[in-house]
Amino acid sequence: MKVASEPTRTDRLPPFDRDRLSRLMEEKGADLLLGCSRANVGYLADYTYYVAQGLPYVLEDGKQWSITFVGVARDPKIPSFLTPVSSEHGSIAHADPWIADRRFWGPKWTYAGQSSPTAGGGAPEDVAVCVADAIRERGLAEARIALESEAVPATRYERLRELLPRAKFIDAAPIFRDLRIIKTPVEITRLREVATATDLATAAAYEALPGGPTEIELQNVIAGSLVRSGMAFGWCSVAYGPKGVTVIEATDRPPAPGEIARIDIVGIHHGYYSDMSRVNAYAKQPDAASLKAHAAIFDTNAVMRREVGPGVQASDVARIAHQTLGGHGYPMLAPQAGHGIGRDVHEPPYLAEWDTTVLRPGMVIDLEPAMRVAGVGSVNIEDMVVITETGCEVLTNYPRELAVFG
Repeated sequence: MKVASEPTRTDRLPPFDRDRLSRLMEEKGADLLLGCSRANVGYLADYTYYVAQGLPYVLEDGKQWSITFVGVARDPKIPSFLTPVSSEHGSIAHADPWIADRRFWGPKWTYAGQSSPTAGGGAPEDVAVCVADAIRERGLAEARIALESEAVPATRYERLRELLPRAKFIDAAPIFRDLRIIKTPVEITRLREVATATDLATAAAYEALPGGPTEIELQNVIAGSLVRSGMAFGWCSVAYGPKGVTVIEATDRPPAPGEIARIDIVGIHHGYYSDMSRVNAYAKQPDAASLKAHAAIFDTNAVMRREVGPGVQASDVARIAHQTLGGHGYPMLAPQAGHGIGRDVHEPPYLAEWDTTVLRPGMVIDLEPAMRVAGVGSVNIEDMVVITETGCEVLTNYPRELAVFG
């Protein structure tokens, strides 16, 4: 079967750096990259079926679970392929991802006068058959295939091995890590936009605080603001006062005067995440312990924003954060003081002593010095930054100083 070449329209080009991917695959000895996780399917195809934001779901036949694969060859002349579930046909048509070869699989069905793209016969009900057929047609049945070994279900992996007995499967994780760690201009634009919307959601939350909303009511304000900005609401933490030491999920608890109100917001924009946090107070100036804790995290955040930049090791940023916070008399909540962010909320590099990644322009980092203080609550000031040639550009800019609302 002749396979069509990749589309050349500029509005349907890969969202990633194609040349860089080919170089990484050559370094790792891979002929084909095969992704199947939510994040990496979304990353490679620039498409995420809305249901796939959560756990896999059972298909209409009640027997199989959803999974989509994306295959991208090292040779850019070999076209990529996508294997959507049959029920995704409407979403695929609407999103119109850049990959032209879309191989539907799964149950056959008919409703409202429409039939599934698999109903006419010839389309397999097994996704592994779809993938194996695409690989054979590209002459890669005996190739080295970089597969997401941590994401593929064992049954699907065994079936692929059965259908492609001469292929050599290797782990795709190192390729995805090195590819995704540097964001393209398109990715940075999306992250900047979702960060701006998250700033607005933070402002909306604190503007609503004088009314004494419960944590759940404040969460609803945050979600509504994100949606009005054209984003999706991922999740958030809302913690009033000492309760935040042990529980950061939103509850029916209202704020008490003088308590800190810490919020941590995650928004989603075309598959890309935001993650930021702020701390303010309700109704009156908080006590000395709360002011001391906030001052410590405020200083640590400021030092991290100043020190992070190209050529700095991620582990060095972590060390500086721990030393700064420790100098104020507080331990960091976790060993890591931040993380990369993009198609996943937490992704490489990690600001931890065990990650010696050298920061480079194009990386987007979430600076997250955090602590929990008995009698005070959850305290952290979290910011998204993009590494530039000279330092960093801060993407989240809501004021960090502690203010009293109400």
